[in-house]
Amino acid sequence: MAEFKDIIGYSSIKKELMQVADVLLNKEYYEKLGVKVPKGLLLHGVPGVGKSLMAQALIDTVDLPYYICRKNKPVSNFIYQIEKTFDEASENAPAIVYLDDMDKFANTDNDHSDYEEFVAIQAYIDKVKNEDVFVIATANNLDNLPESLLRAGRFDRIIEVDTPTQKDAEEIIGHYLSNKKISSDCDIKAITKIMNGNSCAELETVINEAGVYAGYERCDSIKMEHFLKAAIRVLMHIPESAINRSEDEDTEQIRHIAYHEAGHAVVREVLDPGSVTIVSTFGTSSIRNRGIMACCPDKNLLYSRKREIDIYTSLGGKASVENKFATNDTGAVTDLKDAYFNIKDLIATKAINGFALYSKMPGNCTEALDERQEIVASAEMERYYLKTRRILIENNEFLEKVVQALMEKKILCSVDIERIKASCEIVSFEL
Repeated sequence: MAEFKDIIGYSSIKKELMQVADVLLNKEYYEKLGVKVPKGLLLHGVPGVGKSLMAQALIDTVDLPYYICRKNKPVSNFIYQIEKTFDEASENAPAIVYLDDMDKFANTDNDHSDYEEFVAIQAYIDKVKNEDVFVIATANNLDNLPESLLRAGRFDRIIEVDTPTQKDAEEIIGHYLSNKKISSDCDIKAITKIMNGNSCAELETVINEAGVYAGYERCDSIKMEHFLKAAIRVLMHIPESAINRSEDEDTEQIRHIAYHEAGHAVVREVLDPGSVTIVSTFGTSSIRNRGIMACCPDKNLLYSRKREIDIYTSLGGKASVENKFATNDTGAVTDLKDAYFNIKDLIATKAINGFALYSKMPGNCTEALDERQEIVASAEMERYYLKTRRILIENNEFLEKVVQALMEKKILCSVDIERIKASCEIVSFEL
């Protein structure tokens, strides 16, 4: 099944698609076993993950006539198009009906899923049920489709195509880089960690943009710095004006930003080693005087432990600035909201402070219970913050070296963080 070679990564999904293809290609073997041939396949996931590529690979593999239906007409005409598509497939059976972006066939939501388009699709799938017609559909959001359409007998296989992570992301990035001239300073694993969890389309865009940076600078190859700049601009939406920030800007202000972001990074690395992917003093489009710190948490972390590490990480920026400059860090508004939300959630939904504060319906509890939760959450916030300051004080050498590197390079990746960490004595902390 050579047609599947163009799908990079996603080995488990490819195996499932090949199984479906084998059933369609060798029906007689399955019929001897008394097995019914599946009637439909639905691939769903966020845009840009390769659903259409996978659907086309399956179509090309079974090599049957296929008829595509896309929403490109008004409702009345589109109902006719749906009817015509299924009729043509029925007349030329064995055949395939391909419903591309099926969730866009009607403007609907969870409460209004009985639109004409979906009713028509259900009716025609049922009409060709006993004919040799296989239905393939793609969708971005299953919530926009009626449950009746998704039931077994209409779509026997429903496969989620998630954004690529870890091994899949590494394979896809390696494929996109295969025809690029990259410098020896490029670390593929570091690049993969930065782009982990983003769509295939986003990965391809970042890699191409890195090449644009390199070409504009007339470099002989694409360097690591080009990938970092492309990643923070495309994935983290940092404007070009911030990336090209002039050297005459307020150095003391940049130094505060460096301590803030280094605080986030150091706390994260102490509590979740190897998780930090990128740290930068570059500002965002909405708040110029602010940098970024991104991480890829250990996937084996327990939920409650991850949430606690997130709390300490959120408070790391404020704690770092206030430890160093003995002044209130007023730029930590979003960090404080994130920390408080996580603390309140653990109290209300995970009962970490006892069942007396537990909410069966978070956000809809009594006024008295909410008040008690708020009091405990505030006390917990203080406790988390004091421990965060201790983590940074005990690991001050690590913090200072990260700040120094940020002031020099403006942007650091996981390789830089690991190199700095290796030169320091890290004091670990138990949660």
